[in-house]
Amino acid sequence: MTRPIRILLAEDDTAARTLLNDFFAPLEDMAVCAAARDGYEALELLERERPDVVLLDLIMPGLDGLGVLQQLRAHPVVPRPKVIVLSRVASSHVVSYAFSLGADYYLIKPVHLATLPGLIRVLYQDPLEQAAAALLADMGGGGRGAEAAAIAAAALAGARGKHMLLKQAYLPAMRRGRTSYACVEKNIREMVRRIHSAAPPEYCALMGGRPEKRPSNDCFLRRLADRAAQLQKPFPVPPRFP
Repeated sequence: MTRPIRILLAEDDTAARTLLNDFFAPLEDMAVCAAARDGYEALELLERERPDVVLLDLIMPGLDGLGVLQQLRAHPVVPRPKVIVLSRVASSHVVSYAFSLGADYYLIKPVHLATLPGLIRVLYQDPLEQAAAALLADMGGGGRGAEAAAIAAAALAGARGKHMLLKQAYLPAMRRGRTSYACVEKNIREMVRRIHSAAPPEYCALMGGRPEKRPSNDCFLRRLADRAAQLQKPFPVPPRFP
């Protein structure tokens, strides 16, 4: 099972913290790791918990949200979390300032909570998943099949040389989409069929030429995973000469 996205709530309103915590509790790919009642506590929890995403209110006692962003920029946490500001402050100057300090997104309260998971997934998409999704887009892949294929390919690529069964690679896609193995398999198979029929150059390059028959999901996804992993390899650093 892939690790859930860890979320830090920085919100001084008790009811709002409870509402957010209860909203994320049923989601399998996200989890609230901690909650802060003011900016100073948020900084402490950032350092200790190393969350993946921070939901940051701006108006908080002690140190406000802009102060948190200033401190985060001056003293970066590694790896740096994605920061989504949730605030009633709608001033364009404040919004621009928050972005200049490193905020990744800004939502004005009241927030439609159902939009948060999708936004968080987009902002915190795994680099391997991003690479696989980009490759699929170049091939003309789209829809639920492409989304599931990118997730599965990322799981295969992240196995680090260990042989992962296809059904294991499907699990993250099944959990995220709250669907079954059969649906994931069908959606990916249909996407591969469409790509194979169109046979764009990017697909032929991935498969080493256009296969006579549509490749199995297993074959296609493992090639996609290998290519995504290659794209994530760092470029060699040239040697320094005295």
